[in-house]
Amino acid sequence: MQNEILRLKKKRIEFNIARESKELSDLMKELPSEDEVIKIVSDGRLSSIAFIKYVADRTKIKDLKVSTLRVGKKQAIIIDRLASEGKIDNAVFVVGSVLKNDSKVGKSYQYYDILLKAAEKNDWKVVVKNNHSKILLFDTENGKYVLETSSNLNECPNIEQFSFQKSDELYRLYLKVFEEVFM
Repeated sequence: MQNEILRLKKKRIEFNIARESKELSDLMKELPSEDEVIKIVSDGRLSSIAFIKYVADRTKIKDLKVSTLRVGKKQAIIIDRLASEGKIDNAVFVVGSVLKNDSKVGKSYQYYDILLKAAEKNDWKVVVKNNHSKILLFDTENGKYVLETSSNLNECPNIEQFSFQKSDELYRLYLKVFEEVFM
């Protein structure tokens, strides 16, 4: 990919994983090569779940680590489905305490409970911290990838930035953060 600004046509934004996957595939024909960095700024038409599906459709994810403030209901369902299809083995989710608090009795959101059910079904781990970081680590059959982003793992149509790369070194750096800070 050249150093250029890629623009997508403005449309009313609704969550649609098929559309997001296609648009991401149009932007990135293949997974990044070693030490290649792909930078994307989205006008709200792209979210973190699209990257998870993009990677899972191209190589098996042996271990997925996600740090985010929130995980949306549809996103938890998609990740669970990818696991059922044999595309994701292990996963750890470090979420903000706000997600857990939104699932208390009387609240309209039950996203935390949905994530916990998927985690229990797949033998995954969910950790609640005072967290606002957004980092995704992919240990795949094709190598190690890192996504640094402003996007939570939900469907919030905001302007978001994404930095996606294949890098053992950066992966190990963030893995240490997961092990020492988040767990």
